[in-house]
Amino acid sequence: MLKRLKSLTIKELVTLQWLPKWRWYDLPNYVLNQLTVGDHAICHEDLSYAESARQRLDLYVPHQPRADRAVILFVHGGSWQHGNKQDYRFLAQSLAQSGFFVACMNYRLAPEHIYPDFVEDTILATNWLLDHSQSAEYGYNADKLILMGHSAGAFNISAALYHPDLHVKIERESAIYAFIGIAGPYSFEHRGDPIAQFALPQDIAPEHLMPNYYVQPNQIKHLLIVAGHDTLVEDSNTEKMAQSLKNIGNHVEVKRIKRTRHVSVIATLAEKFARFFPTKQLILDFIED
Repeated sequence: MLKRLKSLTIKELVTLQWLPKWRWYDLPNYVLNQLTVGDHAICHEDLSYAESARQRLDLYVPHQPRADRAVILFVHGGSWQHGNKQDYRFLAQSLAQSGFFVACMNYRLAPEHIYPDFVEDTILATNWLLDHSQSAEYGYNADKLILMGHSAGAFNISAALYHPDLHVKIERESAIYAFIGIAGPYSFEHRGDPIAQFALPQDIAPEHLMPNYYVQPNQIKHLLIVAGHDTLVEDSNTEKMAQSLKNIGNHVEVKRIKRTRHVSVIATLAEKFARFFPTKQLILDFIED
């Protein structure tokens, strides 16, 4: 957010023309990035996984990698309409502190781009990381990829993994070790929804769109995290997704983080807040188990 404010002209700042560019959910990430970011990784910014300006990712290379050199792809939320990879430096550096390589991606946004564009961007970024030529250049293990998403980002990943009617496919699913979904909208009535109506097709019923209807057996471990008091994404989304995964024998765990809401739950991964909440340790234990 600081970069965005610095890019404005004096006239825009003085006349408060920047206020429409400020989103309520920008503030927590701005504060986290200013106050809680350690120096645990070198960031390679704006790496292109496809041709569009939004099809970029930042790759954080830890100073002290784990022995397995595992890499995490983080997909941000924002109702499929907002969000920026730069806003999650606090998350990337915190995970790098634990030795992970971390890629934070941007994807094309609604309303200019609707489903399945942002899902297919998630697949393209996944395939980019699974490419051994990229892992050889940056040093991570392309055979141990962990997918992590918050809110709309969790939907993007689950749809990328399971929806059959997409123009692109994940090329090496066997290299995906785990999916960590945080406060994800995996199963809801999107038609007429005041947020989803700008991003998800309104002429398709949920059973033909939502990821929980399309799960398939695989080796991927699933950790679905629920905010303790989420008033934006109902708990039933995670409950239905978890049940669908259990029904076909996939590994799935559900964890609730008390004293958190839909936005604040992702902040509990920040380095200086992690000791007050179990979120980061739950994720580390899940990956190691």
